[in-house]
Amino acid sequence: MKRLMVKLGLTVMALGTLGGVVAPSVSASAAKKPTINNTDLKRYYKNAKSKTAFYFKTYKSGGKTGTMLILGDFGSTPNVKYGVPTSTKLSKNRQTLTTKYKLIQFKTSDANKTTTSLTKKTYTFKLTKKSSTKFTAKIAGTKANRHLATTGKTYTYTKTKTSPAAAYGKKYVKPVLYKQYMKAFESLDAANQKKYANQYANSGVKTMTSNFNYKTK
Repeated sequence: MKRLMVKLGLTVMALGTLGGVVAPSVSASAAKKPTINNTDLKRYYKNAKSKTAFYFKTYKSGGKTGTMLILGDFGSTPNVKYGVPTSTKLSKNRQTLTTKYKLIQFKTSDANKTTTSLTKKTYTFKLTKKSSTKFTAKIAGTKANRHLATTGKTYTYTKTKTSPAAAYGKKYVKPVLYKQYMKAFESLDAANQKKYANQYANSGVKTMTSNFNYKTK
């Protein structure tokens, strides 16, 4: 993961500040509706029902500031997806942020060398603010292919200052991995089967949490 953006050769782009967007004139009743602000782009979004969480990650590369979209799927097929926004647009009423992005693909060769590239397909999703802490977004796809989209099921996400990865990992990911490792170690005696299943499940949760809480170097 080190020097990810350099390897991709990306033209870094920043979400920037929403202060640069001219707010349209609105009626008094419309003005009471919650609008997306700069702070919203620096928070985490979590939803227990879908067992997903996401956030915009700001990073620096080559002296420039860029943004990544990180989605953690803590469901039946735990994984973390990294996206690179290609465009962002705020609606006229400033309640919905539409983001177009491409996913980062990782490929490992026989020589155990990992390379990265962007998907040719561009995905789109909308983040709509309903209140100071509640937002809606849609998740499409199944199993390992779940992603933020404009189609699929709508979920209400709660905005939070702290990453939900550790808590979601422990609550949702560990049981899934534990069950898988119990089956993988079924040839062992009961005591060692549980011991190693628990050990590997904890390791998986730690990796999942670390991948979601991505840190640039």
